[in-house]
Amino acid sequence: MDFALTDEQELLRRTVRSALESFCTKEWLDDLESREEYPADLFALFAELGLLGLGVPEELGGSGGGMVELAIVCEELGRFGGSVNMTYMPTAVFGNQTLLGGADPAMQARFIPRLCAGELRTAFALTEPEAGSDAAAIRTRAVPDGDGYVLNGSKIWSSGALAADYLVLSARTGTLDERHTGISVFMVDANSPGVEIRHIPKLGHLAVRSCEIHLTDCVVPADQVIGEVGRGWKALVRALDAERICVAAICTGLSQKCTDLALDYGIGRQQFGQPVAAFQAISHMLAEMETETAASRWLTRFAAWSVDQGLPVTKEASMAKAYATELATRTATRAMQVHGGYGYSKEFEIERFYREAKLYEVAGGSTQIQRNLIAARMGIPVTGGQR
Repeated sequence: MDFALTDEQELLRRTVRSALESFCTKEWLDDLESREEYPADLFALFAELGLLGLGVPEELGGSGGGMVELAIVCEELGRFGGSVNMTYMPTAVFGNQTLLGGADPAMQARFIPRLCAGELRTAFALTEPEAGSDAAAIRTRAVPDGDGYVLNGSKIWSSGALAADYLVLSARTGTLDERHTGISVFMVDANSPGVEIRHIPKLGHLAVRSCEIHLTDCVVPADQVIGEVGRGWKALVRALDAERICVAAICTGLSQKCTDLALDYGIGRQQFGQPVAAFQAISHMLAEMETETAASRWLTRFAAWSVDQGLPVTKEASMAKAYATELATRTATRAMQVHGGYGYSKEFEIERFYREAKLYEVAGGSTQIQRNLIAARMGIPVTGGQR
């Protein structure tokens, strides 16, 4: 098994790192987040670099590549904070992957090239106030009406919805008892009559707002159903597996950045006549951070490789997400400890990662749900939720 990146993959990694180091400076991020303003210029940069089309065939206007390439990019994004990766994920992962997983060729040709070019932005709208971990329990209804559907219901925690042109939105077209087989997925014009979007203030990831969505008699044309009516879960599974892998990659990048910052600070900071990093308590902490981050990287890369090989991946994706997200919180906390009081100051970058890390253990299916998914695929008769 070859763990090395190909020349093309290494070039991709270096290109993304270089572009973001120039663009996403600490001063730029601080100003952006103080205004909680969507970074349209960063989204345009992603389009210019061809990053929005990763994992999309070239014949659909994409950049080619697969899940490994997406994971490489997401790891780099994770080094720069939640406002950066949340600008990327809703369109490049949720939009494209859901359409690739369920839409017919005509619908793919209608939307995907424009998503890859940065002409359209999407937001993912699955979670509801009473359907978070139990995603199959959604109650938003879509009722046939003439040449389309009328949607009523509510969604919550839809990142980037206020900046989106379309909502990749799940609604129930069957009965609640049907669960997965009664769900359909729609491309809903975010500016449609009957769509109301509200900002939910939160702790981190401030530039890309998380939102609550209310649908009141919202009409969606029949040609904006992704795939077959009542069989949208298949497309959602592809998107959710991709999300888990990309979030794991983001958390790996976050952990690596926190380790690097803590190492640099620990070597440069003198106490009792020697670098802080030279004390065994600190050096062992740093060694554990580096080791665990490497483990997170390879667990994530294996899950991404499995997708590209056409292998079943839900267990592997859940393993990567559960491990990487908990590690991100742990590593950010350790990096804060190494920095001491300075880490708590907004003059240093650690405080941003410390605030943002916790979200990943909850969003996209909590670590407890990931363990349920893993256990079920080990043959354990799990009781309780499986997202």
